[in-house]
Formats: sequence, C-alpha cells, structure tokens
Amino acid sequence: MQAAAVAEDAQRSFQERVRQRGREVLDRLDGSVPAAVLIGRSYNVSDPGACMDLGRKIRKMSVLPIPIDFLPLEDAVIEADTHRDMYWRSGQDILRAATLVSQDPRLQGIYLTNFNCGPDSFLLSYVRRIMGSKPFLELEVDDHTAEAGLVTRCEAFCDSLNLREEAWT
Repeated sequence: MQAAAVAEDAQRSFQERVRQRGREVLDRLDGSVPAAVLIGRSYNVSDPGACMDLGRKIRKMSVLPIPIDFLPLEDAVIEADTHRDMYWRSGQDILRAATLVSQDPRLQGIYLTNFNCGPDSFLLSYVRRIMGSKPFLELEVDDHTAEAGLVTRCEAFCDSLNLREEAWT
C-alpha cells in the first residue's frame, strides 16, 4: 500500500510539473513561433515509437510541438449537453484540448490516431464539430505508415497555414 501511495504522489507531481511547463510555454507564445498541439491519447503522442517521432518532425519544420499533457486541460469546459456521455478520461482530455486549440489563434491542432481505433472513430466527429472552421490535421498511423508520407502531410498542413519559415519567404 505504501509503495502505491508513493507512486501516485510521484505521478501527480510529475503531471503538475508538466502542466506548469506547459503554462510557461503558452504564456511565452507571442506569434513569432508557430505552435501545434499534438492531440491524441498521451501514450500515442508522447511515445516516439508510437507517433513516429512526430514532435521532432514538427520541430524540424520550425513549428513548436506541444503535447496534449502540457495543456491546462482543466481550464477547458466540455459542452455538457453535447458530450455528457463522455466518461472516458482520454476522450475528455481530447475534447478539452480541441476546445483550447479552437479558441486560441496561436495554436494549431494535429490529431494523431491509430488505424481502426474505435473510440477515435466517434471522437474525431466531436473534434471536427469543436474545431468548427479552424483547420486541423488528422494523422492516422499504423504499422504500415511510411515516415515520408507522415512528413509530407505535416509539411502540406504547415505550408497551407504558412507556418513553416520556408513558406514565409
């Protein structure tokens, strides 16, 4: 029991430090560096193997990647009338992240999902509704996803929004 309590305290402390760092990053965003929130389940967007090192690829495009766990998700309100049955914590976090991105002109969204993921099949429709007219990139990966295709889609998204420095000149 004591080991579990220590582990829970360590996890809570880590999560708070991550959120604090996220608040610092968001406070410093002034529009001079484009930023893209990596939306998805934490075990996908934060694992370099699972996401094909998406954060590093985005960074090479001069875009600041912000993992979902760095956002102040507690500040976002999920529409109770539309999403009252969203009991899944990861689903709630994804909807909150989409809400924050949709309301912040400094942020773009990249939704990372896995092929044949049942929960994402309906979450994506909710995210589309939340994002409204603000564009975001949907990336679906599986064991057969090629790195070049992933990079090309990210480049096209960033170029279409004039996010990459190469697009400014």
